[in-house]
Amino acid sequence: MAQDLLDIPNDRSSHTVPTPRGGGLAIVIVLLLSGVVSLFLPLAPIDILVCLLLATLAFSLLGWQDDKHDLPASVRFLIQLLIAVFASGWLLWATIPGYSTSFALVVLLLLSTLWIVWMANLYNFMDGIDGISAVESLILGATTSYWFAISGAVSMAVICIAVAGASVGFMRWNWSPAKIFMGDVGSLALGAFFAIIAIIGTTRLDIPFLAFLILYAVYLTDSGVTLLHRIIKREKWWQAHRSHFYQRAVQSGFSHAQVSLSVMALNIIFALLASLLIMGIINATTATIATMAILISLMFLINSRFNRIKS
Repeated sequence: MAQDLLDIPNDRSSHTVPTPRGGGLAIVIVLLLSGVVSLFLPLAPIDILVCLLLATLAFSLLGWQDDKHDLPASVRFLIQLLIAVFASGWLLWATIPGYSTSFALVVLLLLSTLWIVWMANLYNFMDGIDGISAVESLILGATTSYWFAISGAVSMAVICIAVAGASVGFMRWNWSPAKIFMGDVGSLALGAFFAIIAIIGTTRLDIPFLAFLILYAVYLTDSGVTLLHRIIKREKWWQAHRSHFYQRAVQSGFSHAQVSLSVMALNIIFALLASLLIMGIINATTATIATMAILISLMFLINSRFNRIKS
């Protein structure tokens, strides 16, 4: 079993020594325990919380099996779709009064399903260097906890801050040079978790969905632009690779720690922009333009440095 959970370096890896994976299980356990506690808090939306916890657990179990047995991509994707459809349908049924199967709701179900699956996988794609997903989960968890707290959703705030705290603990072991990796058990679960809380925040608390997109912008942009580029080049986009912008930054001479700290700094900036948007201090146009300007500039600089060194 220990051998099954050992990540052996290959030509697509960003590490050079065999390293145990599956450490993200600790974060998931804290998440689930905090979720159970939150069920007993006053005014806790039990139906929503149970959906969130079951979906996160299901993605975690799928990730655990993938860590151990390296499941075929088609099997992983099919199971992810089934879990996401289940979660999306439950959330819509619990959120929308008089839930029916109208065309609009079918479209919403489809979009919610794809959103959950995409977030789960992009978190998995981006978890490729020491510390990066630990800092991502720390900032995302702390920020969303604040948003839910000021919106009166204390139970959701408790779970999110628990994720942030667990990420700090995990970071001690995952910081460069990493002693253990998060693994699919953690990355798939956390990606799905943050996708679902965005749906909950938007539908139940009127938090602008754009705020979540801005907060998640580093992972969304890096994975989205990289995927599109690989599809255009007719590469096997579903296979592991080393062409993400954060990977190019490492290949350009920056250390894992430097890149992960840069991701943390970017996340803090985007958390501030998204929070100002929620508070009405800046409008959607300003927040979007600022976010895009920062990301486009950074991607250009990374690519320029990478191509210069490569040539």
